[in-house]
Amino acid sequence: MKGKILIVGGYGAVGSFIAEYLMKMYPHQVIIAGRSFSKAHAKAEQFQNKVIPEQLDVNNFKDLSILNDVELVIMCLDQQNTDFVEHCISKGISYIDISADYQNLQEIEKLHCLAEQNNSTVVLSVGLVPGITNLLAQYVVSQMKNVESIDIFVLLGLGEKHGNHAYQWTFDNVDSNYTLKIHDEEKNVKSFTEPLKTNLSGSRSFYLFNFSDQHVLLNTLDVPKVQTRMAFDVEWFTGLTAFLRKLRITKLFRNKKVQDFAIQSFKNFPMGTDVFGVKVIGKNKNGNSKVVSVTGNNEGRITASVAAEIAILILNENLPKGVFHSHQLVKDIPTFLNKLKNYDSGFQINIQ
Repeated sequence: MKGKILIVGGYGAVGSFIAEYLMKMYPHQVIIAGRSFSKAHAKAEQFQNKVIPEQLDVNNFKDLSILNDVELVIMCLDQQNTDFVEHCISKGISYIDISADYQNLQEIEKLHCLAEQNNSTVVLSVGLVPGITNLLAQYVVSQMKNVESIDIFVLLGLGEKHGNHAYQWTFDNVDSNYTLKIHDEEKNVKSFTEPLKTNLSGSRSFYLFNFSDQHVLLNTLDVPKVQTRMAFDVEWFTGLTAFLRKLRITKLFRNKKVQDFAIQSFKNFPMGTDVFGVKVIGKNKNGNSKVVSVTGNNEGRITASVAAEIAILILNENLPKGVFHSHQLVKDIPTFLNKLKNYDSGFQINIQ
């Protein structure tokens, strides 16, 4: 490895997992940074000082000397603009972003030519959703001809511990309306509507949700219809959310005071488990279908393991330069997914 790995948000829930994984392979070559140096320093001490603590605010920076000896940046925070990404690319630094926000990903996609010119590989859609959902959809398409539709089902555990921003993003999107290009026509979609029932850790109903993977896959795969649905592991809570959405009460979830109260309630009175699951069903014009799925526990840990494996891929393979989503770069998807078992033996893969 020519330079160091910088993990922005490296002392957070997901970032610290990534740091823990990569420091074993690259001791004293991983920098963990964020707005609080004291938190970075405390995390470094927890890791027996095998990582390097630094202070960095990507939304308000003046000095970027931290990038001088960096080969790869892994971004675990949402950003207000693409200024920091552009600085990384202009220095020829490769970049991984685990953001789930489609608007943010769209802005980074526009930097493809800049990344090509500066010999930088930028990888988006890294994690569970987007990420593993993209990989499973790509795999289905590779195994079938004339795929007509892809349905993605995402199961999330209410007992999973998230940062405040992740909770806020979920609350905002429970009440969102969004647009999908289905069969070349713009379709207006309401989140938490149009349920479909399938078996994923038990039979349950899944509801449309504005995850970025469906938008990206519609643009990158030759499939006319892709939709992503979500359910929580606590079935009554999923049903209640859908009922409140029907009554238009979920708009209250956008209120910051309501969000703060709900987030505190989740933290003080946890329910459910940290289970997660993804199921992808592809159907073709002949009526044939292909079903693949994964299940496990601790979404944060699996997101980190995907990021770590993508990082190893960038550092050790001669990947193309530009901006790509994970499913556009991972060639052997079953092998890649099986490598994730090295991080968590409980990770289950069902690919026939």
